[in-house]
Parts: sequence; structure tokens; C-alpha cells
Amino acid sequence: MRLGLLSSLVLLALVIWGGKIYLTRLFSEDQSADAAVRATLYAGSLQSAMQRHSVVPLLLSRDPILIEALHDGQFSEADERLKTFREEIGAGSIFLLDAGGRVVAASDDRPRGEDDSGADFFELPMADTANNTAYSIIERPDGGGYAFHYSRRLVEADGAPLGVIVVTVDLGLHEESWRRARVKVVVTDGEGKVLLASEPNWRGKTLANLLAMADSPSRVGQAIYEARRTLGSPSFVYIAGAPHLRSEVKVGFRSWTLTYFPTLEGVRARVNAVLALIVMGFALLVALAFYLLSRRARAESRRIQRESDELRLLNRRLSFEMAARRRVERNLKDAEQSLEQASKLAALGQMSAAVSHELNQPLAAMKTYLAGARLLVHRRRPEEALSSFQRIDDLIDRMGGITRQLKSYARKGDGEIDLEPVDLRDSVRAALSMMAPTLNKTPVTITTTLPSEPAVVMADPLRIEQIIVNLLRNALDAVRGQQDRQIKIFLVLGETVLLAIEDNGPGIGAPDKLFEPFYTTKKPGEGLGLGLAISAGFAAELGGRLVARNGPDGGAVFELVLPRDRGQSASAQAAE
Repeated sequence: MRLGLLSSLVLLALVIWGGKIYLTRLFSEDQSADAAVRATLYAGSLQSAMQRHSVVPLLLSRDPILIEALHDGQFSEADERLKTFREEIGAGSIFLLDAGGRVVAASDDRPRGEDDSGADFFELPMADTANNTAYSIIERPDGGGYAFHYSRRLVEADGAPLGVIVVTVDLGLHEESWRRARVKVVVTDGEGKVLLASEPNWRGKTLANLLAMADSPSRVGQAIYEARRTLGSPSFVYIAGAPHLRSEVKVGFRSWTLTYFPTLEGVRARVNAVLALIVMGFALLVALAFYLLSRRARAESRRIQRESDELRLLNRRLSFEMAARRRVERNLKDAEQSLEQASKLAALGQMSAAVSHELNQPLAAMKTYLAGARLLVHRRRPEEALSSFQRIDDLIDRMGGITRQLKSYARKGDGEIDLEPVDLRDSVRAALSMMAPTLNKTPVTITTTLPSEPAVVMADPLRIEQIIVNLLRNALDAVRGQQDRQIKIFLVLGETVLLAIEDNGPGIGAPDKLFEPFYTTKKPGEGLGLGLAISAGFAAELGGRLVARNGPDGGAVFELVLPRDRGQSASAQAAE
């Protein structure tokens, strides 16, 4: 009995030791995968903030208000302009320097007349003959970390420098969110220097020195750590005496790297819980075995042997059941985590894909207008260039409206829609004007048949135009492979208003799936399959419907049916 007791204790110690190593490795792998996902989300958020602010100096460097202020020396209107931009983009601050490097206008209470001629955000763009946006990092004098700046030179029509516009990127919100979440995150540059950190005292240090200065375990703890690593236990670093995993992700900006240190406290708790169950089960089994052996020691040796055999069989069954239960629990936990992650990625993919799809056309038009404006400026025709800038400003307003529409679409129609009388004839003309840059690149014959009297409906004009643009884009893609490309637009009045767009393409292959999100027959990279789904949702919100069918002579026909507003139609016809 003594030998059995001693053997049981040794076996229990070995089971606990091996089980702890195995479970730690198993649970750490799950946490490492989760840490990689969270690190990727943190890095994506940081990269998005930097890219969003990088285009602001380009826009402001061509702002006529700022250029006129540098000419006239009157900066009150420029101050209001910079404050408005700061509130819209959420930047840290925006300020304007004259050709001498003095602050002349700002979005905050920065001292006017302050000399920043020696700062990198002034010297870099002034020295850059290509007039590209410059990026600089300046250490704050109060020890509060670093200030990140984008700057760009403002020039005359002949290329003479007028001043520099500087945008400060406020990344403190990211550090604050990390601290609130009680996670340890650092962002380092290409040399390993810490630029952002969840712990303020980590800024300015190198990551290697930071980990070297962290509290290390004792010699006994270090020996145990080496033994675990030899047996396959995952490696980790010590911070403030506690073990942490390490997950690194490239930010995709200036060779920055984001390092996330998830704690192992959760892994420890799960391992200890499982080991406690194992110890308890083992103790119960040993106690039961010794109890049975003590009662039937000598007199009933055969029965003891028979019961011992039954007990061994029971032990094997329990072991099989426990192993099966652990496998089921692990599979269930993995499935739950996979489902949760898939839901998050699906929601993120839907929103990002919708924004990319709906903003593609205004961005293409803005690029065309911007190229024309640049040519007009070079030809010293500023009045016509200002007209192009106004069109770009209108497109920006349109993009803002599209973004609000997408938010309303994502809320499944919870938002209110502002309806007003809309003449579909004007909507068709506006959509064709919007598609003009694309139509000019592809030879296609567009036939438009519009009634002489107004076709008025109660709707949101921006949503109506978006539906027509999406249908025109699909029709243009459908006829791309045809020799004689033809698109016909019909507007028919009756009890309802019918807008039909017909093409001579190959037709519709699967009409039942046509309005499903992400269904597309285009090649990868040419379409997302969201245009018709969004358009159908808009039509339903306006009280109408969008249907599709194959034409009698081939090709596809899309019909938008909306209720007609006869009162507004009569008023508009009388006004004409």
C-alpha cells in the first residue's frame, strides 16, 4: 500500500507537470491566434488614421482662401477655414506658415507670429522641388511623446513658394483606447524606437532595451522556463514580472511595427482549472481503489481480483469519456470563436466593400476634373480652374451623402428619409453627366427617350441618381464585349413612373440571384456585386421596386417603377 501510494503521488506529479505543459501550449496557441487578429485590427486602425490625414495638406495647399490670405495678409477667414477642417477630420491641429516660417493662421490658440522656420515640417516641404507632401516626427518639449505632422508647400501659379500648410495627426486617442482596454501595445519605427505606447514611460526607448529592463524572473523561474521551452511550451517575455505573449504586425506606414503583448493570466486560469479537475478525479479514483482494497484484503482474494478487473475496465471507460468530452469541449470552443470572428470579418467586409463600390464613380470624376483644373492652372486660366474646383466640391458633398446612405442601408432602414419632389428627367441628365468621364472612354451609343411633361416623384434625389448610375454602369459593363454597343433609356408616364434601361449585351444568366449582395458575374477585381442590391434597397425605401428581365431581342432590361406625384407634376407643368 505504501508503494502504491508513493507510485500514485509520483504519477500524479508527472501528470500535472506534463498536463500543464501540454495545456499551456494548447491554450497559448488559441490566444496567439486571437492576439494576431487584435494586433492586425490595432495596426489597421492606426494606418487608416495616418492615410486619412495624409491627403489633407494636398487639399488645403490648393485652397483659394488660404492662398488669398497669404497674398493679402488678412488671416481671419483662414483661421475659420482651418477650424472647420479640423472639426471635420478630427486632426490634432492645422496651422499655416508664411514663406518665412512664421505662424499666420491656425485652428487652435497657437501663438501667431511664432517662428517655426527651423522645424522639419517647414524645411522639408520648402526644400522639396516636387512639392510633395512631407512627413515629420517632432518630440514634444513637455515629454508627452511625439507630434506627427504632414506638411505641404503652397505655391504661386509660377511655382514661387507662398508658405506651408501643416496638419498635426493626433494619435493620442489610440494610446488612450489601449490604456482603457488595459492592453500593452507599442508602435516602433524602423530602428526599433518606441513612438506610441500604452504605457507613457515607454516612449522614446527602444523595444529591445525596454524588454531587457523589464523585471525578469528568478533563477529558479528562469530554469523552469528553459525546461518548458525544451518540452515545446510557447516562448514568452516578462513585463513587470508577469509572462506575456508577443505578437508583431507591420503597420504599413514608414516601416512602423505594432507589437501587442497579451497577458497569460487567462491561460493560467484555464490550465489551473483543468488540472484541478484532473487532480480531483485522480484523487477520487485512488481513494476508491484503496478503500476497496482495504476491505477485501485477504479473505476474498478472488473477489478482489474480479472487482479489480472491473475497476480497471471502469477506469478505461472514464478515461475514454473524459478524453471524448475534452475533445467535444475544444471543438465547441473553436467553433464558437471561429463563428464570432467570421461574423466580425463579414460585417467589416460588407461595410468596406459597399463604401468602395459606391465612392468609385465620384472619385473617377474628381480625378478627371482635377486633371483638367491642373491643366487650366498651368495655362493661367484660374477662373475656369475655379469652376472645376467647384465641381470637385459638389462631388465631395455627393460622396458625403453616399456615405450617409450606406449608413442608413446598414441600419436596415431605421433612419428617416427626407423626401422631396424630383423630376426623373433631371435625374437622368444628372446621372449621364456623372457618367460622362467613363462614357467618353468607351464608344457606346446612348438613346434617351424622355417625355415632354415632368415625371415627378416624391423621393431622395441623391438616391435616385445613384440607382440610375448603378444601372448605367451595369449596362456599360454588359455591352463592353459587343461590336455595336447600344444603351437605351426610356421614361414612361402613367399611374406610375417607369424608368427602363436596356442594353444589347449577353443578357441575364441567373435572374433569381441578381439582387443578392456580393453576387456578380464579373471577373475578380472588376466588381463587388453590391450595386444592384443597394439599388433595390433604395427603390423599396422610396415605395417602388426594381425588376430585371431579358429583352425579347437579347440583352438585359432593368425597370425602376415609382409612384407618380400628380400634384407636383401638374404644378411643374404649369410653371413650364
